Amino acid sequence: MREVEGGGSPQKEGGSGHDISQFFEVFTRVSKAIHSGENTQEILERIVANIAAIFSAKGCIFWIVDQGKKSIENKISHGFSYRNLAEIDYETLMGIFAHEGGDSVFIEDAINDSRIPNLDKIGKKRVGSIQAFFFDIVRDFRGILAVYFTDRRQFDPAEGKIVRALGEQGAIALQKSLSFDERMLDTLRQMVEGFTLALEAKDEQTHGHSVRVARFARQVAGEMSLTRAQVETTYHGGLLHDIGKIGMNDHIIERLGILNRKEMDIVRQHPIIGARILQPLVFLSDIEPLVRHHHERWDGTGYPDGLKGSDIPLGARILTVCDAFETMLAGRKHFEKMKIEDAVVNLQLGAAKQFDSDIVLKLFTLLEKGQIEGCGTISPSYIQIHKRRLQESVSARSASLFI
Repeated sequence: MREVEGGGSPQKEGGSGHDISQFFEVFTRVSKAIHSGENTQEILERIVANIAAIFSAKGCIFWIVDQGKKSIENKISHGFSYRNLAEIDYETLMGIFAHEGGDSVFIEDAINDSRIPNLDKIGKKRVGSIQAFFFDIVRDFRGILAVYFTDRRQFDPAEGKIVRALGEQGAIALQKSLSFDERMLDTLRQMVEGFTLALEAKDEQTHGHSVRVARFARQVAGEMSLTRAQVETTYHGGLLHDIGKIGMNDHIIERLGILNRKEMDIVRQHPIIGARILQPLVFLSDIEPLVRHHHERWDGTGYPDGLKGSDIPLGARILTVCDAFETMLAGRKHFEKMKIEDAVVNLQLGAAKQFDSDIVLKLFTLLEKGQIEGCGTISPSYIQIHKRRLQESVSARSASLFI
């Protein structure tokens, strides 16, 4: 038997008729802690400990998962260390607690449930039922709170409301913490981006290039049904993709299009330099691989690492297409800007060689709908022709694999 924080009569596991005053006392304490700015980790530890105590459960775990990154960001637990739950990875966790729009999942017989791995056979035999509740936090973050018992036990509606109310307090604490962190990170990100764009403004030819690439990339990423966080990461990657050119000689930048081999070798270092600049900035860690790999090619002949196909990060593949598209439209000192129709032809011909065909098709779809801003107008029928040619060439290459 256990006592809840702040006093109250102990309860036997699986018992009913819980003293509702225990819940209100805990709820009040947690609420005050949230609004006074107490450490979020301590608030969550208090919540899981008190849920276990109120219901005399064997244990309680609160996971914070990032559905965009498909990762477990944190885990707070109390009670019996149930390895079969506590040590699983993101995919297993989401498989155990898969739900179709509901706000909870009940596992009546954990011992014989095939969804729960046998990391600890003894531990699995000591757990009966598990009930999990789900909480939206902020952006792609989600909370999963699981309560487990030694016997077969399901919360009744009133008990479920108590658990959900305490779990939501945890979600509120996380939301406040993460929202504050996000505001701070946004400020830092804006400072870095502003510095980069100021340096870019030195060259009349490239002024605005990164902004336009970023806007194109955000629209393409949105068309691909990525999460909001992934779309914004791709956008910020577009703004910073050429940050590695900061230390490059202006003379070399001005000669883009007529570089000799030595100068080209220097230019090819800018993705590596850019990644090195971002590496110490933890708040830009998700952008670093996009900057490093935005000059890789689908066929593996790009730089700096010669990555091929889907080994190239998706955001970097989007930037590769959008960077090339913007450069063709804007031109440079030593090569004239292209008509949008010619740029479309070049993208079609480069698909499955330089570019990911799926991303080129998404860009074409946006052009067909007239939804790409700042690139001029193009006939939808012209786009349809080149979409069809691209799709036919992809189909032909797929068929050749079976010959």
